[in-house]
Amino acid sequence: MTELSVPTLQFTDFLVFGACAAIFLCNWLLRRQKTYFLCFGASYAVCAAMAVWFVDFGYYGSIWSPFGWSLAGATFWIGLRLFDGRPAVTAPMLGLFLLPTATHLLLTLAGGSPAAVNAGSTIAYAIHEAAAAAYVFRNSPARSPLRQLVAWALLAIALVICLPLLPLPEPSIRLSVIAIFIVDHITSILLTTAILALEAERAHAAVERMARTDALTGALNRQGLAAEAGGLTEAGIIIADLDHFKTINDRFGHAAGDAVLRDFAARASALLPEGGHLARLGGEEFGIVLPGRDHHATTYLAERLRRAVGSLPVPWKALSIPITVSIGVAMLKAGEDLTESLERADKALYDAKSAGRNRVRVA
Repeated sequence: MTELSVPTLQFTDFLVFGACAAIFLCNWLLRRQKTYFLCFGASYAVCAAMAVWFVDFGYYGSIWSPFGWSLAGATFWIGLRLFDGRPAVTAPMLGLFLLPTATHLLLTLAGGSPAAVNAGSTIAYAIHEAAAAAYVFRNSPARSPLRQLVAWALLAIALVICLPLLPLPEPSIRLSVIAIFIVDHITSILLTTAILALEAERAHAAVERMARTDALTGALNRQGLAAEAGGLTEAGIIIADLDHFKTINDRFGHAAGDAVLRDFAARASALLPEGGHLARLGGEEFGIVLPGRDHHATTYLAERLRRAVGSLPVPWKALSIPITVSIGVAMLKAGEDLTESLERADKALYDAKSAGRNRVRVA
């Protein structure tokens, strides 16, 4: 019964590998810029071909066996690195890619027995897969169960392919070969599902960032500011409004006005201390929240911002656009809602405008 089950498992292995390849390649055809989908698909396509051609699982009798499986593993690892936004290959990775084939070749040339060649090639390929698992473990966020699932699946492959090397009786060795098939099935499904889930998670995070970010300046919008700073109990609040912004739009055009807004956001961000939040509240009005900052620190930053904006005009094509900013400052009081402190800072901003603009007023 065991002998009959091996060809069946080999065929189902081919089907699973082929299905995973098709899923990734279809994703790549829909989004050609995501090269990692092509790498994952190519990896499983190689596995599907190997499942048909490489009849004797658990034994590397031909040099093409370690070459084919390490090629599949290498392509998958490259896909993981591209998914993470890293360079596709490093020098140590290249050595690991070549290790199984080189080991097989060297042991064969040295006159090693078939068992020794098989053992060396198997261990070398296991090291290759374990190194890919170690990469995922090292580069996983603290709380990312999906990334951990990918790492454990790769490690399971590294461990199970070594089972036929154990000193077991013949029936147990054949069962260990069947175990390789079963782990192939399970890990292929887990890896494909986990990677697609990670891609969906990334897309969701991007949409969430877009919903909380001002598209023009890259600063937070009102919703983003409320999400980032809504639970604070003590903070300095700054509201800044670019002076005579309508005149800039009328004189230089709206594209120039957009450039001024982006430039102001860049200057404000450069002055922002760690933990501070910058938001575009609407039009030419921006808000800054400084968690844990007192009255003096907040006022000092507001004055620095006013000077930084007024000291240097904004370059626009062959022109220079002079700008100034009026600023209102308030403090978030204990038990007060962020909206209330923003309103008080807005009143201080109104006082700054009434007093002649290009100045700081404190509520």
